[in-house]
Amino acid sequence: MMNVLKVFLLFVVTIMFSLDTISANEYEIKIKIEGDFNDTTILLTSYFGEKIKIIDTAYAIKQGEFVFEGQIRLPGGIYMVVSMQKKKLFEFIVDANQKFKLSTNTSNYAGNMKVSGSTENELFYSYLVHNEQQFKINQSIIKEIDSLVAISENTDYLKNALDSLNKASTTYKLNIISDNEGTFVSALLNAMRDVVIPDSVINSSDSTLSYKYLKKHYWDYFDLSDSALLRTPIFMRKTNQYFKQMVVFHPDSVISAIDFVISKAQPSQEVVGYLVWHFISEYQNPQFMGFDKVFVHLVDEYFSNEYILNTTPSILKSLQDRADKIRPILLGEMAPDLILIDTAGAYISFKAIPNNYTVLFFWDSDCGVCTKEIVELRKLYEHHDYDIEVFAINVNSDLDKWKKAMHEKEVSGINVNGTRSVTRDFHDLYDIYGTPVIYLLDGDKKIIAKRIGANKILDFINNYK
Repeated sequence: MMNVLKVFLLFVVTIMFSLDTISANEYEIKIKIEGDFNDTTILLTSYFGEKIKIIDTAYAIKQGEFVFEGQIRLPGGIYMVVSMQKKKLFEFIVDANQKFKLSTNTSNYAGNMKVSGSTENELFYSYLVHNEQQFKINQSIIKEIDSLVAISENTDYLKNALDSLNKASTTYKLNIISDNEGTFVSALLNAMRDVVIPDSVINSSDSTLSYKYLKKHYWDYFDLSDSALLRTPIFMRKTNQYFKQMVVFHPDSVISAIDFVISKAQPSQEVVGYLVWHFISEYQNPQFMGFDKVFVHLVDEYFSNEYILNTTPSILKSLQDRADKIRPILLGEMAPDLILIDTAGAYISFKAIPNNYTVLFFWDSDCGVCTKEIVELRKLYEHHDYDIEVFAINVNSDLDKWKKAMHEKEVSGINVNGTRSVTRDFHDLYDIYGTPVIYLLDGDKKIIAKRIGANKILDFINNYK
């Protein structure tokens, strides 16, 4: 009987231990807010690229006291406590240690913050307080300089003081970085550093040298493979700045830059996934002609060759189908042939047109905007400096209605109907989902412009020649 009781007690203890292990929290962040704070609920949010994600909700244990807790560890980065009115109260760091306490009051959340159990956050708030103090002094000096300039007084001594203050601030940050290597705060401040261009480069007779130096060293202090930096406001600010200021505005240059940035994000599957999806959303329906090439590259190079986070088989197929449709009609590709019925009932192809330039004009008899484009296309025939022919493709299946509209609107060029075809459906071949749509081909029938306004064609040819 005694042995049975021992076994039973051992079983109970084992079960209790197991339940305690199962219910143990991986993160436990205690928040205390004193002062005029009567909210009964607060939110835990984090940066995520250009977005803010809601992570958790905490309800007041008593006035101003909350606990965020959970059984799955939080990924590192900058997190925020936010009110139910979506007002940011304060930020803090989440790193390896995810059990700590933050106490503050409403008069100055950051300035009055007291940290318990987190060295990272002690360092973070020490930096924030110092930075705020320096900023106030900086603004005070600038204000004084402005007031003296207004009365033509000498401000050299104030400018020197401002310069000394900025240098001291830079030294302070560099000391934090070097003295706390391996911490997230160190990585964060390092990522915020600006590349300093040497005087020898600035003073060089080669005016492009500064740009080349900055582009080469742009990512020196920023570790793109650190997924914690994805949860900071500087990640996409730095990335967007790179593409706006460092990358030539051309599809091939953008593709090269994307590949370079993604290579630096390896092996972080999370960062790579975020960047690939970011670029997909930007170039799936690009604002500028020719940049759909970037979309095709992203699908072919990344989605089709490796697993990208948040990509289901159906999403992958949709992306690949879209890329397959766009690929044959990228700029520089031979225009897919169209053999369509003309007004005499014969089937003809634009490939036989001998002119230096061919305009493929997709239009609808009932389309008001198409009428405006028809007027502009008619003007092309008045310019004898350009050898242009129009291949006008009506998309309406009513042949009589088409012919009537063609005469009434005085549609220039070779008129054909897209619904009577020997070749594949023009909708699929040319990605036509509305009208009007214009493609411009050169003498070899390569696509040199697409989805361009008729009134822009001559300007385009002038710049293309």
